Formats: sequence, C-alpha cells, structure tokens
Amino acid sequence: MEPPRAARVGVLLLALLTGCGPAGSPTPSVQPELTLHDVNVEPLEKREAEIGMAFDVQAAAELVADVPDDLDFGSTALVCVYLGERPTTGWGLALQTASLASGELTILARETRPRANARQETTYPADCGTLNRDALPPGELVVRAHDTISDEFITEGRVTVPPREAAP
Repeated sequence: MEPPRAARVGVLLLALLTGCGPAGSPTPSVQPELTLHDVNVEPLEKREAEIGMAFDVQAAAELVADVPDDLDFGSTALVCVYLGERPTTGWGLALQTASLASGELTILARETRPRANARQETTYPADCGTLNRDALPPGELVVRAHDTISDEFITEGRVTVPPREAAP
C-alpha cells in the first residue's frame, strides 16, 4: 500500500530541507553566477601590467584612488586590471566579462591602442569591476586577462580568495 500523497510530499520536503535527495544523495548546490559589473573608480597608476583583487576596504585602497562608500565587500570583490606604463596617450582598457573554469578566473577586456600620431605622454591604462564574491572559490586563484578582439594575453596574477565568514 502506497503512503498518502501528503506523506510523500512531506518526505520529499524533508529530504530537500536536510540536503538529501530521494536516494539519500546530497542535493546539488547551486553555484552563484559570476558576473562582472562596472564600478566607477579611478585605478591607481601601476608601472607594470598586473591584476589585483580586493575583498576589503584596505586592500581596495591599494588598487584605486578612492574606495566608494557603497562598495559592499560582504557580497562583492573588486578586481582591477592594469596595462602598465605606456609612452603615449590613446591607450585604454575596458573590462567586459569574467568566467571561472578549473580554478582559473579569466577576464576578457577590450584593449584599445593609440593612433599613429598619439601625443608622447606617459599613461597608465587600467579598469576595474566587481564580481559576486560567493561565486569565487576560497583559496588561491589564478587570474588571467585576455583581449576580446585579438585574444592576446594581457596579464595574469594569483590572488588568495579568503573564506567567507559565517553569518552570526
């Protein structure tokens, strides 16, 4: 004799709430979406190409001139890509997308190059964005930046993603 429908639904709800599927297997967790968002900040001038990430205000102050008060480091991480020193005006960088695969974060950016008659003036092109912190695995993470048009390598780095603090 089959249990009443209400009992079957109750068992199913209990299994879902306790993290087990029908056969006692864990219910797969949903990975938060990794989305790169624009952020209005002024990156610091860096002489060498590099990638930096910040998970708190102090680390962000090493990447940008002024850390916005509304930047929520509880849910976001700041990521900045620097092209390094350039001898002319006309260089630019715009972060486009981010993806995570096999423990490597890949950032696609659009690098613009100067015209032939660019003014001789040292510039430091860079751009920053924010990422959903919950989408980043804790621990060491390789971060690489590539140009969206040419697929040329821009720069790479290693960052340590701190574990999330448990909610009180």
